[in-house]
Amino acid sequence: SRRDILVETGEVLRSARRARGMTLRDVGTASGGRFKPTAVAGYERAERSISVERFCELCQLYDMAPERLLSLIMWRRRGGPEPLIDLRRLEEVPPGERDTVIGFVDQVRRMRGGRDDDTIRLRVRDLEVLATISGHDLHQFIEHLRPALV
Repeated sequence: SRRDILVETGEVLRSARRARGMTLRDVGTASGGRFKPTAVAGYERAERSISVERFCELCQLYDMAPERLLSLIMWRRRGGPEPLIDLRRLEEVPPGERDTVIGFVDQVRRMRGGRDDDTIRLRVRDLEVLATISGHDLHQFIEHLRPALV
């Protein structure tokens, strides 16, 4: 539904802004006032629609390819699965992605109480951030992780 795409778009835009360490006010400043913080907040909360032109401008401001964020929106709308990673099979993953995942998993384990299980379930939102860090889109990143996915 239209509401679903607004919600997913807002969540992906918020994730992209936060991944860049920007506040709503920062967006207003960085855009030279072209984006008001209240407008960006409205997009993120799915209270306002965003035009393709403004979406692309925000992506540029966040230094992310619009097609990357759009693919995330579509993945989330289709209910992309929350991946389960077998940590014993990470050696089959390319080194850059493997190191990114291992570092992240260590942090997650500390936050979750330090359990050393052989598998860990990561949220798609976490994978979006990890993909961005490693310079891939979500689908490429998941393809690289495929040997370790359960």
